Amino acid sequence: MSADIQAVQMIPISQIRILNPRSRNKKIFDNVVSNISNLGLKRPITVAPRQEDTDGKCYDLICGQGRLEAFITLGQTEIRCSI
Repeated sequence: MSADIQAVQMIPISQIRILNPRSRNKKIFDNVVSNISNLGLKRPITVAPRQEDTDGKCYDLICGQGRLEAFITLGQTEIRCSI
């Protein structure tokens, strides 16, 4: 697979590690949660494969922390990811 072609697949949220967590504005985050709840995820998050660690994490989050956290808030267990 070429480096510029990304695979998109559903990945369990429990396998994704947030390397550089950032705090979010509560009002903006609530809007993200509401949008995803009403419209669904329009753009997948981006992850990079990593060697599985003892914590079971197989992917590092590259982009989409707010969307990932919104999915967690909504009780989802999987999220669509570009790898």
